[in-house]
Amino acid sequence: MSIWLEILGIILLVIGTIFCVLPIIPGQILTFGALVLRYFYSTNQSEAFPIIMLVLLVALIVVTILDYVVPAWVVRKKGGSKYGSWGAFIGMLIGIIFTPIGMIAGMMLGAFIGEMIANSDDIEKALRISVMTFFGFLLSVGLKLTYAIACWWLFFTM
Repeated sequence: MSIWLEILGIILLVIGTIFCVLPIIPGQILTFGALVLRYFYSTNQSEAFPIIMLVLLVALIVVTILDYVVPAWVVRKKGGSKYGSWGAFIGMLIGIIFTPIGMIAGMMLGAFIGEMIANSDDIEKALRISVMTFFGFLLSVGLKLTYAIACWWLFFTM
């Protein structure tokens, strides 16, 4: 039975890593699921494994929250208004329906519309903030991939 659980764990790692890049479902949850499987069927786990799992669970929660917050935060950090931030967040939520491209386009369009509401005469700034939203998305993907890599490493070393 453990060979099938091992295969299922590897499948979860692969699919979870793919979904860290393609924002259809939160891939980091699947990579954590692979470690949960490993925890329950592994016979030679270290004594620190439950503590590591708890730390990874907290990191999972933080990364998942940041996945939704970082693009809007980058908008604010780069000079965008609160309207641009909220627009990016709302656009991302609406865009989830049309994922994966819809989520990215929704963030960018939402930030653009929000900035146009705040500063209707500054199209250049609105476009710049919209592009920064995309970079915020890339930062978010980087966080999720870092988490996924840590899960891969622990899966094969614990």
